[in-house]
Amino acid sequence: MANRRRIRIRIEIDPAEEAEGAAARLDGVDEEAVCEVTGATAASPDEMEEKLLENSYAVMRRALASHFAAVSKGGLSNRRQPTD
Repeated sequence: MANRRRIRIRIEIDPAEEAEGAAARLDGVDEEAVCEVTGATAASPDEMEEKLLENSYAVMRRALASHFAAVSKGGLSNRRQPTD
C-alpha cells in the first residue's frame, strides 16, 4: 500500500481582514475533501486529472452552499451595504 497517494483539496472563504491561519473563523467557510488513490491512478495523468476535478468540484459546491447560506442568514459581517 506504499504506492497509494492522498489527495487533499481545501477551500476557505474568509474575511480579507482576518489574519492568515487565525484560530477563530466566525464568518468563514472551510471545506475540505480527502481521498486516496492507487499508485496506478497516481501515475496516470488522465486518471489523476479526473480525480482532482471530481473532488474539487464537490468541495467548491459545498463551500459555495455554506457561504451563500451564511449570506442569506445575514451571518457575514463584511457584507456590502446598499448604496443610494
